[in-house]
Amino acid sequence: MNRRGLKDYFFAGISYLAITITLLCLIGILSKIAMAGIPYITPEFLLTSEAGFDGFGGAIGNAIIGSIYLSLGSTLLATPLAVGTAIYLQRYAKDGYLVKIFRFFIDVLSGTPSIVLGLFAFLFLVFYMRTVTGGFSMLSGIIALAILVLPVIERATEEAIMNVPGEIEDASYALGATKWQTIRDITIPYAMAGILTGVVLSVGRAAEESAVVILSAGYSQFYPEYKVASDSRLLFDLKLYPFQDSIAALPITVYHGFEFPHMVDPGESFAAAFVLIAIVMIINLIARLIVWKRKMG
Repeated sequence: MNRRGLKDYFFAGISYLAITITLLCLIGILSKIAMAGIPYITPEFLLTSEAGFDGFGGAIGNAIIGSIYLSLGSTLLATPLAVGTAIYLQRYAKDGYLVKIFRFFIDVLSGTPSIVLGLFAFLFLVFYMRTVTGGFSMLSGIIALAILVLPVIERATEEAIMNVPGEIEDASYALGATKWQTIRDITIPYAMAGILTGVVLSVGRAAEESAVVILSAGYSQFYPEYKVASDSRLLFDLKLYPFQDSIAALPITVYHGFEFPHMVDPGESFAAAFVLIAIVMIINLIARLIVWKRKMG
């Protein structure tokens, strides 16, 4: 065997070793969480509010609903902004210094640690804007998480738009369509699978976030309420539930189990972690399915 062949086998062996170690670590973590948490997962545990039990723990129904509201709400808020930004950068903006600076700041936002965004949300949304957001509230959490996931959707949308064949758009222009008509009827439909992939991944990214949520949404042991109440501390002396009320989330439920080990059974924290992992895995499988359908189509 020549020297080149030995190098190929050597680097192939390193690659196989790396993926083996990665898989073993993943299997070990998932196995530990599953074995410790699954015995605690019951219909009552999943569907009951934590407020029905003394102290912390006992159920995660309120946290599941809260995570769904926060992740979906933030994605709905971020998607129009992210898609609009991507369309502007790809089809309207000229490649100049301002565009390069703007792209640089998007990269900075994408790489900003979540704890930094959480501190910003705490100071701006929870403290300075408390008469509008209600302080620690679902609205504060949604806005903060929207800032967090916006770069994810924007990058996915840009990549999807860049993959649109230019000859299709040129044919649209040749038939007399305007730029907006071409974007609306050709570019966006062709790139829709990639856009949806970014949207689905952003839902998972928001669902697993903890630092931003705990510093913006707070925590509640109750299910979200749906009502309007009088509150002189807020704008127009009205409080809109659940938007201006604190809300629970699964990552914070997991954190509480290890913050208050004398009050919460560790097995319940593992159960909450298992449910969170299951939700994120389902979301990622949906994203993979969208990509697969895009390739097959």
